[in-house]
Amino acid sequence: QQQVKQNPPSLSVTEGGISILNCDYDNTVLDYFQWYRKYPMKSLAFLISISSVLEKNEDGRFAVFHNRSAKHLSLHISASQPGDSALYLCTASTRCSPGT
Repeated sequence: QQQVKQNPPSLSVTEGGISILNCDYDNTVLDYFQWYRKYPMKSLAFLISISSVLEKNEDGRFAVFHNRSAKHLSLHISASQPGDSALYLCTASTRCSPGT
């Protein structure tokens, strides 16, 4: 069974600060990781992704860092704002999704 574990379960950050969300996985076969954001009563929205061969990917205020040997990912949100308050989900798969 493939597992992805996130921490911390909740996070409080000062406006303008950096939010860091962590994700650990236990299967080296996984090669594509995605972060999503979900607001109450809304659908999941894709934020950023990274391939297992990369160590970093940035898109605007979002950056994802990957340490393959530690099987660890972290999502960094810079210049945090009240609108960033949401549920964040880390997912993993064994291949890229269509269009990537």
